[in-house]
Amino acid sequence: MIVPPTRGVRRARTLARLVGAVVGMVVGVLYGGYIAQQAFGHTSLVDADGAVLAVLLGTGVAGAAALALAAPLLTVEPFLWLENILDTAPAGQLVAALAGGTAGLVISTLVAVLLLPLPWGMGFVISGCVACCLVYVGVRTGTRRRDAFAEVIHRSGSPTHATDDPAAQDGAPIVVDTSVLIDGRIGDVAATGFIQGRLLVARFVLDELQRVADSGDALRRSRGRRGLAVVEELKRQVHVAYEVVDEDFPGTPEVDAKLVKLAKARGAALMTNDFNLNRLASVQGVRVLNLNDLANALKPIASSGEGLDLTIVKEGKELHQGVGYLEDGTMVVVEGGREHLDRQVHVTVTSVLQTPAGRMIFATAATEPRPAAEGRPRPAPRSTRAGSR
Repeated sequence: MIVPPTRGVRRARTLARLVGAVVGMVVGVLYGGYIAQQAFGHTSLVDADGAVLAVLLGTGVAGAAALALAAPLLTVEPFLWLENILDTAPAGQLVAALAGGTAGLVISTLVAVLLLPLPWGMGFVISGCVACCLVYVGVRTGTRRRDAFAEVIHRSGSPTHATDDPAAQDGAPIVVDTSVLIDGRIGDVAATGFIQGRLLVARFVLDELQRVADSGDALRRSRGRRGLAVVEELKRQVHVAYEVVDEDFPGTPEVDAKLVKLAKARGAALMTNDFNLNRLASVQGVRVLNLNDLANALKPIASSGEGLDLTIVKEGKELHQGVGYLEDGTMVVVEGGREHLDRQVHVTVTSVLQTPAGRMIFATAATEPRPAAEGRPRPAPRSTRAGSR
């Protein structure tokens, strides 16, 4: 969305054009006089003929027109650009740019001391070029690597930091959506250490959470407060790289569009549970991390009430228990499975136990045959798959 210029901006551009026209005419006339002197030998307007006056008029008009057009671009527009940068850029980025530019000036001054003695003014010219290059490099380095510099300063200023805490994985940045913060599972996922990128939470996302938390609807208010609580939890986790981004996009009112632009500007992935935002980001080439897809990928192979065909390979610790294994090595303890040793049987899952050491499944055999007589073969159980369901 293009914002129309204010009255003050229009007046500044008009004044710049008038001043540029006057200065351009003066410069054009002086340049025309130089040309006339070289071509016709005239040094004053008293002895000028028609050709000289035509040259002076032409150069004066050309100079006035050129500077009238260029004056706003050389004066007003750079000022507006700088004002916009100062209004929208994060404070950390401005401080980093100032520090980088200052470092470039200091280094260029030291270099100029060595280059100024060069003859024919070469030292001054080279020193000026080196100063411009070093200032540019310093500003760009400061703005792009400000997070790394801040982390180094933070670590150097905290010598008493516990050494047994895991270090934060400051990898590729990840922009976090409002839906992920309200969902809350990102806190548990981050606590496991699987998120190795820097989590970027935009200021406008926090503002949206605050508006939801202040809503008159009790459900929306609860969801907003949960999202703010998850933000506080992420900030407290020492092994999670977390940053609040002040960057905003004034011409884009929708939060979803702002998130996509922020992800593209930072070269980051976008973590969201919103289906529409997922599609919007994918269309624009932004990598999407969906917690729902992650949950589906980690869903247990078996759930309570589900039937499995399993081979009992050994006896269990308790009476009548048998033990089998799934294809991924998950152990299944079957109640009544001892009677089906070395045979395949259909079992029904009763519970799934998830521990840090792995997953364990408890089930019951679909049939409970009577114990076989000593020394006689055990009868094969009849298939009761349809009846068990």
